[in-house]
Amino acid sequence: MPIRTITDKHYKGVSELYRKSDGQVTGYYVTYRDADGKPIKKRVDAQTRDEALLKLMEIKHQVDLDKKGKNMGATLSQPDKKILADENKKRQVSAISSGKTMQDHQKMISRYNDVAIVSLIDIVAFDDINILYGYETGTRIVSEMQTMIKGTLQEMESKEIFRTQGVGVLSYDIYHVYADKLCLFIKNDLNHRLLEYVVKQLSQSIANHRFVISDDSHIHLNATFGATKADSSVSLLYAEKALQEAKRSQKNYVFYDSYAIDKNEHIVNKVYETLLNNIKQETVTPYFQGIFDADDNHVPNKFESLMRLMDSEGHVLSPAAFMEKSKEYRLYTQLMSQMIEKVFDVMDKHDVAMTLNLSYLDINNSELCHTLMQQIKQKKVGSRLTVEIVESEQIEDIEQVNEFIFSLKKKGVLIAIDDFGSGFSNFDNIANLDIDFVKLDGSLVSKIDDEKYRIILENMVKICHDLGIKTIAEYISDETIMRLAKSIGVDYLQGYHLHKPEHWESVSATFGPKGGNIA
Repeated sequence: MPIRTITDKHYKGVSELYRKSDGQVTGYYVTYRDADGKPIKKRVDAQTRDEALLKLMEIKHQVDLDKKGKNMGATLSQPDKKILADENKKRQVSAISSGKTMQDHQKMISRYNDVAIVSLIDIVAFDDINILYGYETGTRIVSEMQTMIKGTLQEMESKEIFRTQGVGVLSYDIYHVYADKLCLFIKNDLNHRLLEYVVKQLSQSIANHRFVISDDSHIHLNATFGATKADSSVSLLYAEKALQEAKRSQKNYVFYDSYAIDKNEHIVNKVYETLLNNIKQETVTPYFQGIFDADDNHVPNKFESLMRLMDSEGHVLSPAAFMEKSKEYRLYTQLMSQMIEKVFDVMDKHDVAMTLNLSYLDINNSELCHTLMQQIKQKKVGSRLTVEIVESEQIEDIEQVNEFIFSLKKKGVLIAIDDFGSGFSNFDNIANLDIDFVKLDGSLVSKIDDEKYRIILENMVKICHDLGIKTIAEYISDETIMRLAKSIGVDYLQGYHLHKPEHWESVSATFGPKGGNIA
């Protein structure tokens, strides 16, 4: 079998080299960018994908060191560049803790054959410390933090905190595994509450500690914790996963319990199987929810299309049950391609106007954009289509999105953005994107009976109208919210009070076979 990318998000950048007919994998490739930003694919000597990922982590750590050296060196004089090179050498030695790699530390941990806790402790903004105060100061701070962590744990022992929780003697090692990372390896099976308490105490000790920079100055630091209770052979890797999740979600601490996850593996497999079945059997099903003119609540002006899947027993699944997993497994594009084609079939057969939701990631997906443009051309439905850009706060390249909008508008397509009012980026978007509609943030609309929120919404509607943009209030869940939404001048209404999402056959039975365009 040919090379394939491993789709689990935790193994991003790892590919199988070759899989034999008996299922055996003969090796792995890792993909990364070097210090100059050039994409590199490299074969690594690894027996498992976990081992390959550990090697990729080491490579990326070294690339980060090289990149920082380049960035600083570019602005330095020749003598300073020599000093920087010498400092880099010092840092690289300290970063891998006397020559030990991540795999070396994993092997040390793996020798312990009982249940244990592995926690990675990451110093927040450590790069800034190195740049501002020098690498020697950074190395000293790491050493000081190791000592302080030991002192905090000893103090907890002296207060018999562990003994009262059934832990006789706390046994642990602490390693410096990388420049800004410490590994606390606890050789006891701590329960979740006790571990959380330990993390809290360590976090407070770090935050309260005065790290001396010079005789007359000091700084305060914070740390992020990622911990796991996992098989010893992969525990450091799972701790890294927990740490990355904590950073991504901006949390102080995340715990990754591989034993609990293994117990729920059948649920994950069931989701994967459901996604594949929907793709193979082409059972991706669009549901439709009416959007009504504020002056006429009886017949929808057009319909928003919403993706649904079917499970093995024929039950309808909402996006919350499958959307994120479909993206993790890299199956989302196939689902969305089916969705686009089926929505366009309804538009073509019933001469109805529709809204299709696309995210910024979808706009970056050349395959989906090609499918969309082909369907518009073949079905000639551009004048009855509105593309709603959802999760608009993710937009990074305004020019790219405007090019996409321009190509759609040439075909008569209208443009909307969702959740207007949820953040400053939305205001920036309506100023810089050529849009026709905005959907007011549903969390604000649902509170419109509060005068403060009503004033905010009324002013948002006025801003949009002054810019020539029409407004849609969603989350219309009862008569009171609908009446108040009308009172502030919104143009269109959408919500369960008016119409719940349903299959097109049910829509036709209620409203007739046709809808109209928002104009």
